[in-house]
Amino acid sequence: MTVEQQLKSDHEGLDRLLENTFESLAKGDCADAYQKLDLFWARLAMHIRAEHVCLFPRIQRLSQSLDTPADHNRSEQLAVLLADLRHDHDFFMSELGRAVTALRLTFNFGNETETVVIVHTILEQVAERLRTHNLIEEKRVYTLLTDSTLPEEEIQALERSIQKELDNYPQRFTAAKQIDS
Repeated sequence: MTVEQQLKSDHEGLDRLLENTFESLAKGDCADAYQKLDLFWARLAMHIRAEHVCLFPRIQRLSQSLDTPADHNRSEQLAVLLADLRHDHDFFMSELGRAVTALRLTFNFGNETETVVIVHTILEQVAERLRTHNLIEEKRVYTLLTDSTLPEEEIQALERSIQKELDNYPQRFTAAKQIDS
């Protein structure tokens, strides 16, 4: 599976997890919504880590290795684009943390009805921004590797390192990994 296919497939899996979370919220099932949202949050963190640790640095180095003035301009534009994507990642993690915390508090303090509305609003904002974010990654970032002249062994090493990050579930989700696969 190519890097582009790995990450696009992970986007699709994340979309399904988020949709399942919305379904649990619609039923007013805070406990189930909490479990699904916590898994979504962890899985998105794994995806983001794969991009930050493996993909983005490799793409940045690749773009900086080009020599023409046009290439230099593209490299600067790419640096801005990657910074914007990182900013989105920070937004997603922060907002999802707020939503998870809100659902967790219902276990001790109740107030499920109001919490579901608040969490739903947060997740709608995340979902909307995530749709745009994923399109940018899929159309403008992931394809850079396809268009590159990287040696095959470097591409394979990148694919392995990305898969390692995508498979690196937090310990509390070892059973979920089997279910989610």
